[in-house]
Amino acid sequence: MSGEGLPGRFESGRVRVGDHVRWRGEEYRVDALAGPTVTLQPVAPGAGAPVDALYRAVAGAADFAVLDPAGRPVERTGLPPLGTLLRGVSKEDRTNALDWHRHIKEIDTGIRPGRLHPRPGYDPATTTVAQRCQAKAAELEDLGDVRVSWRTLDDKRRKWKAAGENPLVLIVDGRKGRPPRPGGHTDPRLIEAMHEVTDALARESGGRINRALDLVEDLVRRRYAKELRDPAEAERLLLPQSTFYKRMAELGLSDVLRQTTRQRSARASKPKGPHAPSHAQKPGQLTQIDTTPLKIKALGEDGEVVSAELTSLVDVASRSVAGLMIVPAVTGDGPPGQRVGGRATRAFDLVLTLAQCFAPLPTQPGWDPLTAAATSALPFGELRAADPRYTEATAARPVIHPATIVLDQGSPYLSRHFEDVCAFLRIAIRYARKDQPTDKPIGERFFSTLADGFSQHVAGWTGRNHQARGRGIDRGPLWTINELQQMANEWVALEYQQLPHKGLTHPVLPGQHLSPNEMYAALVSRSGYRPRPLTPEDSRKLLVPAWVKVTDKGFEVDNRPYQSPSGELKPLEGLDSGLEGPGAGGRWEVRYDPYRPEVAWLYDHRSPGRWIKAEFVHRHLLTDPWTVDHWDAATALVLADGGRKDHHAAIALAVKDRRRRTRTAPPRRSRTNALPPFQGPALDVEAVAEDRYAGIGDLDLDAIVPSPVRVLPTAEPLPAQRPAPASAALAGLFGDDADDEDEDPEQEQRAALLGGDASTLLFEGEL
Repeated sequence: MSGEGLPGRFESGRVRVGDHVRWRGEEYRVDALAGPTVTLQPVAPGAGAPVDALYRAVAGAADFAVLDPAGRPVERTGLPPLGTLLRGVSKEDRTNALDWHRHIKEIDTGIRPGRLHPRPGYDPATTTVAQRCQAKAAELEDLGDVRVSWRTLDDKRRKWKAAGENPLVLIVDGRKGRPPRPGGHTDPRLIEAMHEVTDALARESGGRINRALDLVEDLVRRRYAKELRDPAEAERLLLPQSTFYKRMAELGLSDVLRQTTRQRSARASKPKGPHAPSHAQKPGQLTQIDTTPLKIKALGEDGEVVSAELTSLVDVASRSVAGLMIVPAVTGDGPPGQRVGGRATRAFDLVLTLAQCFAPLPTQPGWDPLTAAATSALPFGELRAADPRYTEATAARPVIHPATIVLDQGSPYLSRHFEDVCAFLRIAIRYARKDQPTDKPIGERFFSTLADGFSQHVAGWTGRNHQARGRGIDRGPLWTINELQQMANEWVALEYQQLPHKGLTHPVLPGQHLSPNEMYAALVSRSGYRPRPLTPEDSRKLLVPAWVKVTDKGFEVDNRPYQSPSGELKPLEGLDSGLEGPGAGGRWEVRYDPYRPEVAWLYDHRSPGRWIKAEFVHRHLLTDPWTVDHWDAATALVLADGGRKDHHAAIALAVKDRRRRTRTAPPRRSRTNALPPFQGPALDVEAVAEDRYAGIGDLDLDAIVPSPVRVLPTAEPLPAQRPAPASAALAGLFGDDADDEDEDPEQEQRAALLGGDASTLLFEGEL
């Protein structure tokens, strides 16, 4: 399952054909990628024949690196995603750039993005670049999009290649070939105001266009009062009457104002079109992520009733759930802006959801046997051959690597940490419009499916609204957040992934509805699957970043002191890191897990790949699991009692006291076990264990000799024997020992040493 039918340079998560890599201290050239194996050609002259190795073994090696032409390791982040390149560009230019990108990509490679085979006239095996340019020019003219010569298309292709396939260069000098956009060069802010006024007049009595002119000017003067102080801005935002009428006609808003009231209100009631079509042809090509209240009451870490939030990542092509995360939603105490103890979905929770997309989901004890991938519609045999992480204990939820994610503009999604992780994992970000759920229809629909198939059957279900909420929900038996997470994962693997979906039809057999697992099996057979395991180094880069200064006492992260027990921080004391950028300022980069803050990792950029492990100074005082939320709450208590933030030991003891009281609190209702603290899925940040058998060559079977037989010495005198059992059943089993002349002398000797005969000891389990 390698996807070798795709022409061009096949890209994996880290390397592609033709790259030079370092592996086991030698430099190789990647010649081929086939299924789980990679073919490496030694670069050194006379180094030997090509080597076939497992891709995961090569990419997971400690010294693995992709090399530049000078032989230096390069960062494995790849080119910036299209979502990053086109950020800040107007909607019209973004759409135009993506359209040109698809056309030029087809000219350059012969394959249009999203297709598997070339169209007639674009096959690179039978056509030249000039012929494909001519075919594209004729195609654009027939479609009526734009009239452009084939030489202009060839020039665009050359500039596009020189800029690293950046689609923005296709519209910088190519505006002559673009059709005129509605509104011309009118300021987009003014065009937006025209649309708002037209929508506001939808249900009012009809009037002439001069009424809209007055309303637009009033709206602009209220909204952009500061900008209008600049004469240049005032000239752009306040158009003359004749120009305003012309722009309204170009935008089609004049015709809307002349419609009947019923027509105008019907137009205003229709939802706006999707921001981007929710269509994909292979798993991971387009995914949607969103967060919503779970509508289930749960037990928090302190045994109190809390609400919960659910974050899901759904694949558009197969409708499969690639990631699922449930976190508590707690309102903090205190005035707004200074509340302590509150929490909801954070950027790191979104990162943990992404991390689930790169590893198979293991089954848990007590799950239904049908949740196993081996008994589902997934191509388990092919997946296990390509990725050894698939075992009999793998759940029936496929591993899908997102290429593009559609998300809303909530604060966790706009965080710098989440954007950096997406760039590191080579995931393009596409932002949906505000208050437009139609931009993520599949993700929104999954929440309704979850409520119907899972949430309403779980204790603590509050209903879809307050009017339908039952009485006494908070006083009944409830589940913890961790238990809800495990039950939701089981439901996804057992029911959602294996039930037919009306929106999924077989690509070959129309009319046949498929389950998400069946659709994934049909699509992955064409697109291929390649494992992308995250090494400990990669997992550390997913943790929350912080910038610190190293002193003789170590360093502090959010008022928590850390020190390296091995003394590796000594050479960095008082040194400037030399790093510049947002938040750096000569500080050192540190990564930590907010759910397991007892350990932090400092990255020494002077020695690439070197991470220094530092432990929390007062770790010995905390025996129960704790999180940064426990530390913040304990800090607030110490400050309220007159303490200081630098009283780290007192804060640690306060954390210990709160965790002890939670652990020893009386059980709520029918619960008898201790409430585990909420902690997200663990990321493998520890270094790979050293291979004890490294360097041992192949075994020579001819050199193996049998071990010499050891004969027990005779003990003199022999101890007295125990009397044998006198039962008839035992005598029937072992026969007459007195008349048996073929007794094993070694067995009798060992029985004598143990104080009994062989028959008795064999029956009693001594031999």
